[in-house]
Parts: sequence; structure tokens; C-alpha cells
Amino acid sequence: MGFTAAKAAVVAALHEGNFEHEARDALGEKNLLAVGDVDANEVATLVLKTRSQDYGESRHHWNQSVVVHTFQPTVHEERWYIKVYFIEIDRDDRKATFISVHRAGG
Repeated sequence: MGFTAAKAAVVAALHEGNFEHEARDALGEKNLLAVGDVDANEVATLVLKTRSQDYGESRHHWNQSVVVHTFQPTVHEERWYIKVYFIEIDRDDRKATFISVHRAGG
């Protein structure tokens, strides 16, 4: 997918409300979007502020066919860590699934 396409797809999913959250331990610490400490618009703003050098792709640890997109923007001298992947609903639709949304180090 690449940086530009991933960034646009994540922002669109956030604006459309087309996202969910991966179940995990420490949800309150590792996914501030899931627990309501930040909202979708705030996360979209963070993703939009991500530079290409602060982006990466990797394979999901439990399903190697899934590409995970990692955004690490710095906003107001605070670094963020956002990890998300897409699940294909059908050929024309996919849903963003957030693994992590938190300040780096948290």
C-alpha cells in the first residue's frame, strides 16, 4: 500500500467511522482511541502530521498475510505511536483495525 495510500486510507476510515479495535491486554494504556481518551478526529490529525520517515510497515505477529502500518508522528514535542491494519470486508470495502494509539513510551 505504501505511506501515502496508507495515510489516506486510515484518515478516511477514521472520518467515516469505519474502524474497530483489536482486543489486547492493557487496552487502556495501549489504545487511547478504544477507551475514548482521544477521538477519531484527533487520531486523524496525528496521522496527517506523520512524515514518511516516521512510518513503517510490518507483518502482523499472528497472521503474516496482514500488513500492519505504524505511524509515529511528533506533535507539540510529543511522540505518538499508532498501529493499524485493514481487514477486507469485500472487494470494495475494508475496515481499519487499531492495535495501538498512545504516546510513545506509554
